[in-house]
Amino acid sequence: MNRKQLKWIAGLLGLAVLLYLPSALRDDEGRGTVASADGFRFELVDPVTRVDILTLESGDTIRLERTPEGWTVDGYVADSAKVAQLLETIPSLASGDLVARNPSNHGALGVSDSTGRRVEVYTQAGGPLAFHLGNRDLAADGYFVRMPRSDPVFRLQSPAAGYLSRDRDGWRRRIIAEVDTGRVREAILKRGAREAVLRRTEAGWRLGRSAADSATVSRMLQLLAALNATGFATDEEAATSDFAAPDAELDVFAEAEGDVTGRRLVLSLRLIEDEEDASWLVRPADGSEVYRLSAFTVGRLLPTEFLPAEP
Repeated sequence: MNRKQLKWIAGLLGLAVLLYLPSALRDDEGRGTVASADGFRFELVDPVTRVDILTLESGDTIRLERTPEGWTVDGYVADSAKVAQLLETIPSLASGDLVARNPSNHGALGVSDSTGRRVEVYTQAGGPLAFHLGNRDLAADGYFVRMPRSDPVFRLQSPAAGYLSRDRDGWRRRIIAEVDTGRVREAILKRGAREAVLRRTEAGWRLGRSAADSATVSRMLQLLAALNATGFATDEEAATSDFAAPDAELDVFAEAEGDVTGRRLVLSLRLIEDEEDASWLVRPADGSEVYRLSAFTVGRLLPTEFLPAEP
Protein backbone atom coordinates (compact mmCIF):
# COMPACT_ATOMS: atom_id res chain seq x y z
CA MET A 1 0.00 0.00 0.00
CA ASN A 2 1.54 3.30 -1.09
CA ARG A 3 1.64 6.61 0.81
CA LYS A 4 -1.17 8.12 -1.29
CA GLN A 5 -3.51 5.26 -0.41
CA LEU A 6 -2.64 5.58 3.30
CA LYS A 7 -3.50 9.30 3.23
CA TRP A 8 -6.80 8.53 1.51
CA ILE A 9 -7.71 5.92 4.17
CA ALA A 10 -6.71 8.29 6.98
CA GLY A 11 -8.92 10.98 5.48
CA LEU A 12 -11.91 8.62 5.38
CA LEU A 13 -11.34 7.63 9.02
CA GLY A 14 -11.15 11.29 10.04
CA LEU A 15 -14.40 12.04 8.24
CA ALA A 16 -16.08 9.06 9.91
CA VAL A 17 -14.99 10.31 13.33
CA LEU A 18 -16.37 13.78 12.60
CA LEU A 19 -19.71 12.31 11.53
CA TYR A 20 -19.81 10.03 14.58
CA LEU A 21 -18.98 12.56 17.28
CA PRO A 22 -22.09 14.78 17.04
CA SER A 23 -24.38 11.86 17.86
CA ALA A 24 -22.14 10.34 20.49
CA LEU A 25 -20.76 13.44 22.17
CA ARG A 26 -21.93 17.01 22.60
CA ASP A 27 -20.12 19.84 24.38
CA ASP A 28 -22.55 22.75 24.68
CA GLU A 29 -20.11 25.67 24.66
CA GLY A 30 -18.45 24.59 27.87
CA ARG A 31 -21.69 24.02 29.73
CA GLY A 32 -21.12 20.29 30.04
CA THR A 33 -20.89 17.03 28.18
CA VAL A 34 -23.41 14.30 27.52
CA ALA A 35 -22.64 11.02 25.78
CA SER A 36 -24.28 7.68 25.11
CA ALA A 37 -22.26 5.92 22.44
CA ASP A 38 -20.50 3.41 24.68
CA GLY A 39 -22.38 4.28 27.86
CA PHE A 40 -24.43 6.88 29.64
CA ARG A 41 -22.39 9.89 30.74
CA PHE A 42 -23.68 13.23 32.04
CA GLU A 43 -21.01 15.70 33.09
CA LEU A 44 -21.30 19.34 34.11
CA VAL A 45 -18.51 21.87 34.04
CA ASP A 46 -20.07 24.97 35.60
CA PRO A 47 -22.07 25.33 38.84
CA VAL A 48 -25.74 24.36 38.60
CA THR A 49 -28.23 27.23 38.78
CA ARG A 50 -31.49 25.44 37.96
CA VAL A 51 -32.93 21.96 37.58
CA ASP A 52 -36.27 21.31 35.89
CA ILE A 53 -37.83 17.88 36.45
CA LEU A 54 -40.61 17.33 33.92
CA THR A 55 -43.15 14.55 34.46
CA LEU A 56 -43.93 13.77 30.84
CA GLU A 57 -47.25 11.96 31.35
CA SER A 58 -48.87 14.87 33.20
CA GLY A 59 -46.85 17.78 31.89
CA ASP A 60 -46.06 18.92 35.44
CA THR A 61 -42.68 20.47 36.18
CA ILE A 62 -40.74 20.74 39.44
CA ARG A 63 -38.28 23.62 39.30
CA LEU A 64 -35.31 23.83 41.64
CA GLU A 65 -33.71 27.24 41.29
CA ARG A 66 -30.87 29.15 42.91
CA THR A 67 -31.95 32.63 44.07
CA PRO A 68 -30.12 35.35 46.02
CA GLU A 69 -31.96 34.11 49.13
CA GLY A 70 -31.10 30.45 48.53
CA TRP A 71 -32.57 27.49 46.67
CA THR A 72 -36.30 27.30 46.02
CA VAL A 73 -38.62 24.62 44.66
CA ASP A 74 -41.48 26.06 42.62
CA GLY A 75 -41.04 29.29 44.57
CA TYR A 76 -41.09 27.67 48.02
CA VAL A 77 -38.06 27.46 50.30
CA ALA A 78 -36.16 24.27 49.47
CA ASP A 79 -34.44 21.93 51.90
CA SER A 80 -30.81 23.05 51.59
CA ALA A 81 -29.44 19.66 52.69
CA LYS A 82 -31.40 17.79 50.01
CA VAL A 83 -30.37 20.26 47.31
CA ALA A 84 -26.74 19.91 48.43
CA GLN A 85 -26.99 16.13 48.03
CA LEU A 86 -28.23 16.56 44.47
CA LEU A 87 -25.58 19.13 43.57
CA GLU A 88 -22.90 16.81 44.87
CA THR A 89 -23.98 13.85 42.72
CA ILE A 90 -25.56 15.21 39.53
CA PRO A 91 -22.48 16.84 37.89
CA SER A 92 -20.89 13.45 37.21
CA LEU A 93 -23.26 10.63 36.29
CA ALA A 94 -22.09 7.60 34.36
CA SER A 95 -23.13 4.05 33.53
CA GLY A 96 -21.94 1.39 31.09
CA ASP A 97 -24.70 -1.06 32.08
CA LEU A 98 -26.62 -1.37 28.81
CA VAL A 99 -30.21 -2.57 29.21
CA ALA A 100 -31.78 -2.13 25.77
CA ARG A 101 -31.05 -0.74 22.31
CA ASN A 102 -34.46 -1.11 20.65
CA PRO A 103 -36.63 2.03 21.01
CA SER A 104 -39.71 -0.21 21.29
CA ASN A 105 -38.59 -0.84 24.89
CA HIS A 106 -38.55 2.83 25.86
CA GLY A 107 -42.18 2.94 27.00
CA ALA A 108 -41.93 -0.10 29.27
CA LEU A 109 -38.73 1.25 30.85
CA GLY A 110 -40.24 4.71 31.36
CA VAL A 111 -37.75 6.57 29.15
CA SER A 112 -39.80 7.35 26.06
CA ASP A 113 -40.54 10.91 24.95
CA SER A 114 -43.92 10.71 26.71
CA THR A 115 -43.18 8.61 29.82
CA GLY A 116 -41.04 9.00 32.92
CA ARG A 117 -39.19 12.21 33.67
CA ARG A 118 -37.02 14.49 31.61
CA VAL A 119 -34.34 16.21 33.67
CA GLU A 120 -33.08 19.54 32.33
CA VAL A 121 -30.07 21.12 34.03
CA TYR A 122 -28.95 24.71 33.66
CA THR A 123 -25.56 26.05 34.72
CA GLN A 124 -24.00 29.50 34.95
CA ALA A 125 -23.01 29.12 31.29
CA GLY A 126 -26.53 28.30 30.09
CA GLY A 127 -28.42 25.17 29.18
CA PRO A 128 -30.27 23.00 29.26
CA LEU A 129 -28.41 19.72 29.29
CA ALA A 130 -30.96 16.95 29.56
CA PHE A 131 -31.55 13.24 30.02
CA HIS A 132 -34.51 10.91 30.49
CA LEU A 133 -35.01 9.29 33.91
CA GLY A 134 -37.24 6.23 33.80
CA ASN A 135 -38.55 3.53 36.08
CA ARG A 136 -36.68 2.03 38.97
CA ASP A 137 -35.20 -1.41 38.28
CA LEU A 138 -36.42 -3.30 41.34
CA ALA A 139 -34.71 -6.53 40.30
CA ALA A 140 -31.18 -5.16 39.92
CA ASP A 141 -31.49 -1.78 41.67
CA GLY A 142 -30.87 1.53 39.93
CA TYR A 143 -32.96 3.53 37.45
CA PHE A 144 -33.25 3.36 33.68
CA VAL A 145 -31.80 6.38 31.85
CA ARG A 146 -31.52 7.52 28.25
CA MET A 147 -30.11 10.52 26.47
CA PRO A 148 -32.50 12.52 24.22
CA ARG A 149 -32.43 11.52 20.55
CA SER A 150 -30.58 8.33 21.47
CA ASP A 151 -31.91 4.75 21.51
CA PRO A 152 -29.68 2.93 24.06
CA VAL A 153 -31.04 2.63 27.61
CA PHE A 154 -28.73 2.16 30.58
CA ARG A 155 -29.13 1.25 34.22
CA LEU A 156 -27.87 4.06 36.45
CA GLN A 157 -26.94 3.33 40.04
CA SER A 158 -26.59 6.74 41.66
CA PRO A 159 -28.29 8.47 44.59
CA ALA A 160 -29.08 11.32 42.19
CA ALA A 161 -31.67 9.18 40.41
CA GLY A 162 -33.56 8.63 43.65
CA TYR A 163 -33.31 12.32 44.54
CA LEU A 164 -34.78 13.31 41.16
CA SER A 165 -37.78 11.02 41.74
CA ARG A 166 -39.02 13.12 44.69
CA ASP A 167 -42.26 15.07 44.41
CA ARG A 168 -42.36 18.80 45.11
CA ASP A 169 -43.06 18.46 48.82
CA GLY A 170 -40.12 16.10 49.09
CA TRP A 171 -37.84 19.03 48.21
CA ARG A 172 -39.42 21.59 50.54
CA ARG A 173 -37.93 22.75 53.82
CA ARG A 174 -39.96 21.30 56.70
CA ILE A 175 -38.46 23.33 59.54
CA ILE A 176 -41.06 25.82 60.73
CA ALA A 177 -38.98 27.28 63.54
CA GLU A 178 -35.78 26.82 65.52
CA VAL A 179 -35.90 28.53 68.90
CA ASP A 180 -33.09 28.90 71.43
CA THR A 181 -35.19 27.48 74.25
CA GLY A 182 -32.58 28.31 76.86
CA ARG A 183 -33.46 31.99 76.41
CA VAL A 184 -37.25 31.58 76.31
CA ARG A 185 -38.91 33.49 79.13
CA GLU A 186 -42.59 33.56 78.24
CA ALA A 187 -45.19 31.95 75.99
CA ILE A 188 -48.78 33.04 75.35
CA LEU A 189 -51.08 30.17 74.40
CA LYS A 190 -54.53 30.67 72.88
CA ARG A 191 -57.22 28.26 71.76
CA GLY A 192 -60.42 29.97 70.79
CA ALA A 193 -61.45 32.18 73.71
CA ARG A 194 -59.10 30.45 76.16
CA GLU A 195 -55.72 31.99 76.90
CA ALA A 196 -52.83 31.20 79.22
CA VAL A 197 -49.48 32.85 79.93
CA LEU A 198 -46.55 30.58 80.73
CA ARG A 199 -43.59 32.30 82.41
CA ARG A 200 -40.15 31.22 83.52
CA THR A 201 -39.27 32.44 87.02
CA GLU A 202 -36.45 31.79 89.44
CA ALA A 203 -38.71 29.21 91.05
CA GLY A 204 -39.43 27.50 87.71
CA TRP A 205 -42.17 27.70 85.07
CA ARG A 206 -45.51 29.06 86.25
CA LEU A 207 -49.05 29.54 84.96
CA GLY A 208 -50.30 32.57 86.80
CA ARG A 209 -49.90 31.81 90.51
CA SER A 210 -49.53 28.05 89.98
CA ALA A 211 -46.51 25.95 89.09
CA ALA A 212 -46.61 24.49 85.56
CA ASP A 213 -46.02 20.78 85.07
CA SER A 214 -42.31 20.50 84.30
CA ALA A 215 -42.66 17.43 82.03
CA THR A 216 -45.29 19.16 79.89
CA VAL A 217 -43.13 22.29 79.61
CA SER A 218 -40.12 20.18 78.68
CA ARG A 219 -42.01 18.48 75.82
CA MET A 220 -43.17 21.84 74.56
CA LEU A 221 -39.66 23.30 74.57
CA GLN A 222 -38.25 20.25 72.80
CA LEU A 223 -40.66 20.89 69.94
CA LEU A 224 -39.81 24.60 69.78
CA ALA A 225 -36.09 23.84 69.50
CA ALA A 226 -36.74 22.33 66.06
CA LEU A 227 -40.38 22.46 65.00
CA ASN A 228 -40.78 20.35 61.86
CA ALA A 229 -43.88 20.17 59.69
CA THR A 230 -45.53 16.82 59.10
CA GLY A 231 -46.68 18.07 55.70
CA PHE A 232 -47.81 21.10 53.71
CA ALA A 233 -51.07 22.74 52.81
CA THR A 234 -52.16 22.53 49.19
CA ASP A 235 -52.04 25.75 47.18
CA GLU A 236 -55.83 25.96 47.44
CA GLU A 237 -55.82 25.42 51.21
CA ALA A 238 -53.14 28.05 51.69
CA ALA A 239 -55.08 30.57 49.59
CA THR A 240 -58.46 30.02 51.30
CA SER A 241 -57.39 29.66 54.95
CA ASP A 242 -58.13 32.74 57.08
CA PHE A 243 -55.17 33.13 59.40
CA ALA A 244 -56.47 36.54 60.50
CA ALA A 245 -59.02 34.61 62.59
CA PRO A 246 -57.15 31.45 63.63
CA ASP A 247 -58.40 28.67 65.91
CA ALA A 248 -55.23 28.84 68.00
CA GLU A 249 -52.15 31.02 68.46
CA LEU A 250 -48.74 30.70 70.05
CA ASP A 251 -46.41 33.61 70.79
CA VAL A 252 -42.98 32.87 72.26
CA PHE A 253 -40.74 35.50 73.84
CA ALA A 254 -37.04 35.35 74.72
CA GLU A 255 -35.04 37.53 77.04
CA ALA A 256 -33.66 40.66 75.40
CA GLU A 257 -31.05 42.86 77.05
CA GLY A 258 -31.56 46.56 76.51
CA ASP A 259 -35.27 46.18 75.66
CA VAL A 260 -37.55 48.12 77.98
CA THR A 261 -39.74 45.05 78.36
CA GLY A 262 -36.78 42.72 78.83
CA ARG A 263 -38.14 40.38 76.18
CA ARG A 264 -38.53 40.04 72.40
CA LEU A 265 -40.87 38.03 70.22
CA VAL A 266 -38.99 35.11 68.64
CA LEU A 267 -41.89 33.04 67.29
CA SER A 268 -45.52 33.75 66.46
CA LEU A 269 -47.68 30.98 65.01
CA ARG A 270 -51.26 31.01 63.75
CA LEU A 271 -53.08 27.67 63.57
CA ILE A 272 -56.31 26.48 61.92
CA GLU A 273 -57.76 23.08 62.77
CA ASP A 274 -58.55 20.69 59.92
CA GLU A 275 -61.03 18.34 61.58
CA GLU A 276 -61.49 16.17 58.47
CA ASP A 277 -57.76 15.46 58.27
CA ALA A 278 -57.24 15.38 62.06
CA SER A 279 -54.40 17.87 61.68
CA TRP A 280 -53.69 21.60 61.81
CA LEU A 281 -52.62 24.17 59.22
CA VAL A 282 -49.86 26.41 60.58
CA ARG A 283 -48.38 29.66 59.36
CA PRO A 284 -45.78 31.87 61.04
CA ALA A 285 -47.27 35.32 61.53
CA ASP A 286 -44.38 36.89 59.60
CA GLY A 287 -44.32 34.24 56.85
CA SER A 288 -46.30 33.11 53.83
CA GLU A 289 -45.73 29.35 53.70
CA VAL A 290 -48.47 27.18 55.21
CA TYR A 291 -47.44 23.96 56.88
CA ARG A 292 -49.33 21.04 58.38
CA LEU A 293 -48.87 19.66 61.89
CA SER A 294 -50.40 16.53 63.37
CA ALA A 295 -52.99 16.88 66.13
CA PHE A 296 -50.58 15.05 68.43
CA THR A 297 -47.85 17.65 67.84
CA VAL A 298 -50.23 20.57 68.37
CA GLY A 299 -51.41 18.91 71.57
CA ARG A 300 -47.84 19.10 72.88
CA LEU A 301 -47.23 22.57 71.50
CA LEU A 302 -50.44 23.99 73.01
CA PRO A 303 -51.21 21.73 76.01
CA THR A 304 -54.90 21.89 76.86
CA GLU A 305 -54.06 21.36 80.54
CA PHE A 306 -52.33 24.76 80.54
CA LEU A 307 -55.49 26.49 79.36
CA PRO A 308 -58.48 27.47 81.51
CA ALA A 309 -61.69 25.50 81.27
CA GLU A 310 -64.17 26.28 78.53
CA PRO A 311 -66.33 29.29 79.49
